[in-house]
Amino acid sequence: MKKIFLFISAVMLTACATQKPSEEQAIRTMCREIAEHYPQATLQDVYKTCFQDFFGAEHLMRDTAVAHQYLKEEITATEAQDLSAMPMYEPTGFRHRFTRVNLSLVHNGAMSEDELFARFVEAADTNNAFSDNWAEEWEQIESIALEVHPAWADSSLQAELRYAASIPSAVRHSEAFRQHYRPHYRIIKNERE
Repeated sequence: MKKIFLFISAVMLTACATQKPSEEQAIRTMCREIAEHYPQATLQDVYKTCFQDFFGAEHLMRDTAVAHQYLKEEITATEAQDLSAMPMYEPTGFRHRFTRVNLSLVHNGAMSEDELFARFVEAADTNNAFSDNWAEEWEQIESIALEVHPAWADSSLQAELRYAASIPSAVRHSEAFRQHYRPHYRIIKNERE
């Protein structure tokens, strides 16, 4: 019996030990990809994608009628814009629990406005949060992000993001990100979730 217990304990310790590095590696990979695909991104944009991955679109859905009207207005306003600086589909964060869907998919007829909105509402479910520890998770992400890309260090922004994580609160994309990449998308649940 003691040997079985020791074997099970060893298997559990091994599983725990291997799980942590894979999460850290996923964060590192995400940070490298953000820096490569979006050279103008800041730590604020890392926070945003990870917050979206952690919570989904819950913070955007206070009133479905208002949210639908805002989507209609944004689709109309971006109809003649080039939205190709961002991919058609882009996973959020490092767990990829959600996907950013570029509004150009509605413009080119690949997805209807109603379908996008229905999937957006689903991603706004109040039970989407990954856990109750967003502030702790952000602390780990920030630490790894600054190791991977030291140029993202900005003490005042870091303090603002830590405060936002403690509430927890969403943030907008950084001004540099908005100017260079014109992000117009909605969050939907990843189909494997």
